[in-house]
Amino acid sequence: MRYLPISYHKPLLPNGLHPPIDWQLYGFFCANGWPLAAHITKTRYIADIMVTIMQFMSEGMVLIGEAVVMHDNLDNISFVCTVLAPNLILFEMMLRAYNIIYRRNSFRTHIEEFYKKIYIQRTWNPELFEKIRRQQLPTKYSTFTYIITLVTYVYVPVSGLIKNERLVPFPINFGFDYTVPWPRYLVFLTMSMWTGFAVVGPLVAEANILAMQILHLNGRYSLLLEDLRNISRESIAEHEKCKRKDNMLVTQRFRYRLYDIIRRNVELNDFAKSMQEQYSFRVFVMLALSATLLCVLGFLTATLGITAQNIRFVSWIIGKVVELLIFGRLGTTLSTTTDKLSTSYYCCDWEDIILHSTNAEENKKLMKLIALAIHLNSNPFRLTGLNFSVVNYETVVAIFRGAGSYFTVIYAYR
Repeated sequence: MRYLPISYHKPLLPNGLHPPIDWQLYGFFCANGWPLAAHITKTRYIADIMVTIMQFMSEGMVLIGEAVVMHDNLDNISFVCTVLAPNLILFEMMLRAYNIIYRRNSFRTHIEEFYKKIYIQRTWNPELFEKIRRQQLPTKYSTFTYIITLVTYVYVPVSGLIKNERLVPFPINFGFDYTVPWPRYLVFLTMSMWTGFAVVGPLVAEANILAMQILHLNGRYSLLLEDLRNISRESIAEHEKCKRKDNMLVTQRFRYRLYDIIRRNVELNDFAKSMQEQYSFRVFVMLALSATLLCVLGFLTATLGITAQNIRFVSWIIGKVVELLIFGRLGTTLSTTTDKLSTSYYCCDWEDIILHSTNAEENKKLMKLIALAIHLNSNPFRLTGLNFSVVNYETVVAIFRGAGSYFTVIYAYR
């Protein structure tokens, strides 16, 4: 991250150093999705707007060109699905990518808060950091399938040049010959190639950064649960050790520790809400279009077979299925952890503190604080798409069932 140009935002850790960043996150730059620095020049801002406009024109060109091709070949459902698959992927990523661009300023604040308050550093807790790193590996590996698909599309114009043919990565048609003259072909080739990178780049980056945030947030909640389990024993031990040095009651020691845990709990809940606001729309789009996309990709795999030419569809369907399973697991894990919090406050052995206390007023304050903490966590956090679809295993299974139903219909229609 330290190697980014000065015009881009560079988050910092609490110690003022730049955090380590996985190479996958650089995919945001393929779609101009990484937030700019808080203070940039007017010229840089105008340049950013121009890049976004040109990117939209490139993607719109491919989207329209593919639509024309499908319209001209409606009698050939297999070929239509061959074009429909990248068309659906492009449409989905346009919705997600431009939502990323639209929310870049708030994302800058969000990512800064993540690295300062949520991110668990290796030097601070090596064991937990290593556990989170291992849990991130499936997400990192699954995104390689998208890169394989991108390579297969990039190979099309390269192989065309070797054969003295002017091809573009995606089948497009505009009613005129875009391959002549040579400068016109280069423009369309550049726009098509840019579109491919603008689709795969943020797809790889967002999956990895969302998984990282969920895992580190879940790690923070797990540490909170661990502190809750030990709070009573540690408060009593501290009281026995220090009761001749000060006049603090055991309930006061317990309450001060509980105050700190609740404060951390509120910070984690606030970040969870921020994460929900950032990803809600994009999660909804991903889940809403997954069933249709899996249906089309499954149909292509079943009808065209697994060949070198169709490996792009096989690799994408593998990546999509694995991605959905991973996020279903992550969403379920996070909601399960937060669901434990309310009962953990009740089961933090506060009864032992009451037994060691003879001050009725302090006991009353303690009980009110426990009740407040339980109420604070009465609703476990669930990552949702526009409060409509919850990211968990149940939703993923429903998507697979829907894709299977669509596949049956379209296969019978063939």
